[in-house]
Amino acid sequence: MKTVALVGRTNVGKSTLFNRLCGRRLAIVHDRAGVTRDRKEGIAALKDITFRAIDTAGLEETTSLAKAMWNQTEIAIKEADIVLMIVDARSGLSPLDEKLAKIFRG
Repeated sequence: MKTVALVGRTNVGKSTLFNRLCGRRLAIVHDRAGVTRDRKEGIAALKDITFRAIDTAGLEETTSLAKAMWNQTEIAIKEADIVLMIVDARSGLSPLDEKLAKIFRG
């Protein structure tokens, strides 16, 4: 079974997408940023494709908590066959989005 990691900044919809793909509410969704702090895993489906999905904490640059959350995200990325970077289309790409994209591209 393939594994897909959902990664990106805080409050871009990773947990909402994760819950939708898994078909139930496994991850907490809230308007306040930083609610997801650990990885959440679930069996997801998209049409007739079943896969393991990993919801990750929103990435930030400044705090020690952000460093711990990045460590969890790195683990998810290493486990994943596919990394899906989620961005907020309404606010556009941020400098952090650009930085993350460079990291993911290698």
